Amino acid sequence: MIRTNLLPFLLFGAFTYGQVGINTSNPHATLDVKAKNTDGSSSEGIIVPKLTGDALFSAIAANKYGADQDGAVVYITEAAAVANQTGQTVLVNDYGFYYFNGSQNQWMKLGSGSTIYRTDGTLTGPRHMTMDGNNLGFTGGRIGMGTASPDPSALLDLTSTGDGFLPPRMTKAQMEAIFHPATGLMIYCTDCFGDLGCIMVNDSKDPLVTNWGSMCTTNVPTGHVDDLQCASAVTSGGVHSGMAASGVTTTIPYTGGNGGTYFSGTFNSTGVTGLTANVDGGSLSQGNGNLLFTITGTPSAVGTASFAITIAGKSCSFTVDVDNFTASVASLTCSSAVFAPNSMIQGEVYTGTLTVPYTGGNGDSYSQMSFTQNGLTFTLPAGTLATGAGNLVYNVTGTPTNAVTMNLPISFGSQSCNVSKLVSPSGSGVGTTMCMGNGTKVWASHNLGADTSLDPHVPVKEISGNFYQWGRLDVVATPDSPAGAISGWNTISASDGAWNSGTEDVPVKTAIDPCPSGFRLPTRKEWVAFANNTTSNTIGSFNGLYTSFDSARQFICAANGNKLTLPVPGYRTYSAGATYAHNTNGYYWSSTENAAGYAYGIFFNNSNMNPALVERRTVGCSVRCIAE
Repeated sequence: MIRTNLLPFLLFGAFTYGQVGINTSNPHATLDVKAKNTDGSSSEGIIVPKLTGDALFSAIAANKYGADQDGAVVYITEAAAVANQTGQTVLVNDYGFYYFNGSQNQWMKLGSGSTIYRTDGTLTGPRHMTMDGNNLGFTGGRIGMGTASPDPSALLDLTSTGDGFLPPRMTKAQMEAIFHPATGLMIYCTDCFGDLGCIMVNDSKDPLVTNWGSMCTTNVPTGHVDDLQCASAVTSGGVHSGMAASGVTTTIPYTGGNGGTYFSGTFNSTGVTGLTANVDGGSLSQGNGNLLFTITGTPSAVGTASFAITIAGKSCSFTVDVDNFTASVASLTCSSAVFAPNSMIQGEVYTGTLTVPYTGGNGDSYSQMSFTQNGLTFTLPAGTLATGAGNLVYNVTGTPTNAVTMNLPISFGSQSCNVSKLVSPSGSGVGTTMCMGNGTKVWASHNLGADTSLDPHVPVKEISGNFYQWGRLDVVATPDSPAGAISGWNTISASDGAWNSGTEDVPVKTAIDPCPSGFRLPTRKEWVAFANNTTSNTIGSFNGLYTSFDSARQFICAANGNKLTLPVPGYRTYSAGATYAHNTNGYYWSSTENAAGYAYGIFFNNSNMNPALVERRTVGCSVRCIAE
């Protein structure tokens, strides 16, 4: 019906009004097309001729488009082939709407899927875009981020008062793996200069030979020297075939240092293999200076170990002699080793000696040896063995970092043994090794909160220590607290696992365990093992007077004769914190809970003892810590 009636309708409109309306009797333009339906029940719109770009190109030869076709519109379904993007179709490089510009004799894009994400293009003028208050500007061939007007002197202008510029971040190994880095390439090295990190720039003009320069906070240049003088190398300490190198260093002089930085390096030996020369990264002197290399490893044979090194732009080689170790002993007696002074406390500077007896010395000389452990350096100076029995005397210096029992490896020639040494935690007093059945454990020598400068085996008020509710960190009473009820006493029990997030067999200290670093609350099983593997006796009157502090029970380890003395300050009641059984009974917490609201501890007086007593968690008891 539409095909039958459309032509008369168009002619009627043209003859009557000079305008044509489709689906309207009142056109408002030369051609006015109204939708037949506006409810989506039919397809609406105008479909213009659809052609390929190559079809338009073919029309060029037939002169089908000229001034008379100015303004003609087509829809291109496929871009013209690259070879056909010329003449009238030079711009037909994508699908979409095109119109013919008769004055320019060229098809122009009217609308297409072309975007900056799909095709190249040209900005015809300055552009300014914003997102959430952030600016991006393109002006005069320059780009501005954070500004709509990039500075005329900058190709890229980053403007901000709250954010910085973050270059690519990578490790030193990743930086050095960049293939042919351009001159001026910048990155941030996360682990350069001993993990300090630094902005690095390749300032080499030769892409085959990179030269990463630093831009650290010290603002120092990349290190360079005029000369590395390996011929003047000086080695301290002896290296012996088949023995781990210890305390051996080699000093290499240099001239013409520029004060710049240099990377750490590791250089393996050739000739006699098995050794490594290690140098820490750092800064050169201005002018002449020295580089210190530490020699580590175990040489494979007697002979000469050679090290080819490259530091600060220069290379050279130095050698270290590897000798036979002829000094020998028949035995080392680590069980009789003696520290002087004996006390060693975490975090406190230690200067002393370790003496290890030996037998069967052959009278030969030996080079200096040293090793480090737990922040301490043990150095055996060069010397000569006695013929027969004698002592190896190590100088010990440093500050122990952890409160642990150190297992120190002593080795001389073919003989070796281990020396055990306790480092007590800061504020805990000296630790005591006690029998525990299957082995021993180190216990703090004083109650938590006691004056650790006093003799732990002489009961006085100052070694009684503080009172703690089970599972809580805070001190709830001291030996000087009044005997009566304590205002605000907490009557809510702590939760299971408050002092041990592991198991009884594998305890794990929690953040609210009040014991110092390196120590924790003992478990119920540990109190039981302690009680079952020691003998004990009582000290003092056990008179029950609040003003008395003279009583304790002393536990003795038969294997080593060590003693652990536990005062009897009583406890603080669960409901109000009043004192109970002072100078009569001792109550010490374990980290092990019982039923809801109850936990285990050790109880004793002058006649009885229960190493697995069950008590309310809100009671205030004493704490004696055990090494982790």
